[in-house]
Amino acid sequence: MKGHISILIFVCLCLSFSAFGQTGGGKGGEEVRKSGEILNNLDTLMTLWYVKSARPAKSRNSENIYHYKPDEVPSFSDSVYAKRIRMIQSPLPLAYNETVRAFIDLYANRKRDQVEKMLGLSEIYFPIFEETLDRNRMPLELKYLSIVESALNTRAESRVHATGLWQFMYSTANLYNLDINSFVDERKDPLKASEAAALLLKDLHNIFGDWFLAIAAYNCGPGNVNKAIRRSGGKRTFWEIYPYLPAETRGYVPAFIAVAYVFHYHREHNLYPQEVTLPKFVDTVIINRELDFQPIAKVLDMSVEEIRDLNPQYTRDIIPARETTYTLRLPAAKASAFTVYKDSIYHTYAAMLKAQNPNYNPNDSSGIAHVTLKGAHSNESYGPKAIVKYTVKSGDNLPFIASLFDVSVYNLKRWNHVRGHKVGVGKKLTIDVPADKAKYYRKINTMTMLQKKRELSGHRDYEPEKKEDKTAKTDDKDTTAVAEAKPVKEKKTAVKKDRKAAEKQTVEKKETADKADVDPPVKTKAGIKYYVVQKGDTLWSIAQRFPGTTVDEIKKANGLRGNQKIQPGQKIKILKG
Repeated sequence: MKGHISILIFVCLCLSFSAFGQTGGGKGGEEVRKSGEILNNLDTLMTLWYVKSARPAKSRNSENIYHYKPDEVPSFSDSVYAKRIRMIQSPLPLAYNETVRAFIDLYANRKRDQVEKMLGLSEIYFPIFEETLDRNRMPLELKYLSIVESALNTRAESRVHATGLWQFMYSTANLYNLDINSFVDERKDPLKASEAAALLLKDLHNIFGDWFLAIAAYNCGPGNVNKAIRRSGGKRTFWEIYPYLPAETRGYVPAFIAVAYVFHYHREHNLYPQEVTLPKFVDTVIINRELDFQPIAKVLDMSVEEIRDLNPQYTRDIIPARETTYTLRLPAAKASAFTVYKDSIYHTYAAMLKAQNPNYNPNDSSGIAHVTLKGAHSNESYGPKAIVKYTVKSGDNLPFIASLFDVSVYNLKRWNHVRGHKVGVGKKLTIDVPADKAKYYRKINTMTMLQKKRELSGHRDYEPEKKEDKTAKTDDKDTTAVAEAKPVKEKKTAVKKDRKAAEKQTVEKKETADKADVDPPVKTKAGIKYYVVQKGDTLWSIAQRFPGTTVDEIKKANGLRGNQKIQPGQKIKILKG
């Protein structure tokens, strides 16, 4: 009797797996192993700096509605998975089978860290995808295709050089009007690539009349899908032509269904979004002149890396706007600042190019002059890093410290969790520097203010402090654009004459000097410096010239209030730090 029962159970199991195979098409685990690009993208995602620095969201505890332990990995039966998938409200025929189960295991169990980071990234990219799909009257669930394609990595590239969030091949990108040249690759542009992907999927759906066949054709091309349809005897659904599709494509739709499931039920699997450092609120500015990322970062107090990650379509950190306009995505607050300081940014770029190449002609459109800009943050490049410590001294400020260590103010604040513009004396800062230069940067912590200024004088044109002889006159060789302050006891007429003479001297020297930037001012007897504002100057850029001086101090010394603007030719008083 027991033998008959055992045989009956065995037969039932065989029938069960047979039914499973009719929809699933074989061993699910094998299909996962054949999905090399999907696995590779999940691993490549973890190399991005803003992904590596992602942190658990503050809402993690409140989202843990099932009161799981931090490291608990829940597991469920096939019946639970099948019921949950049926409950997802979607126009797509989401099915459950052995292959879908294998991909659910991949995302919910084996790649949990990547999934939590993708949940965080989805808060940035999914609104873009949903708006595009909704405008084209397409199922919003198609947004999950980007997870399968690229794991939400804008720089993802396959072994056959499909590129970007939506993995466009070069030829297909051209068909859908994505611009690709030596400086721009719009396959990496989240907005334009999403629009092109929606149009391509819509065209494929018009061909096959089925969204899953359209998804399969997106992966292997409509020719391979048509071939699978012919070999199947004219079947017209994904699961019916499943055995005749290329090996990698067979796992494509099951992976799509698994992603849809995991993103719908991530809380049930003790998975929660991690907060990435990319800003959620961004705005777009129009660029109509050639521009490099570095002067933008310098004037707006940003990291080049942040601009690069918001605008991955610019492959060489250059916006080549000469015969056409381009867009630049920035954090909302920085986009507003860009419109205010746009002239300063372009002036900084032109000045740096001219400093590098005295023959630089901004009107020459024969080619784009890309150079390593003077004063760029050399430490913010790839390569082995080391960590050094620096204790803030009296007279230090963030821009001055950043210049000493050749990093951006943005990264200096990010590394040390500094929110405002001030840093207290005695605070210990952690700074990333190239490993091969760590010994040099560690010495900076032991230097006096005079030594630090001398250290900067080699590339920032800072003048070392000197004891002044009260009887000494201004050096005739000085080419500064500054007026020397006169003792308070002198008559107003004398001061006025000296001021006019100084301003006249400024204009004459400015016309003959072959420099991109104005040299540092001369100290006065009264411990006050005067600076004549040049075209493109801002209070922030002026503060950079005087270590130990802040924008607030300049405003206070000159009676400037709020956002009051300064004008070229205006004389600015700088108090001795």
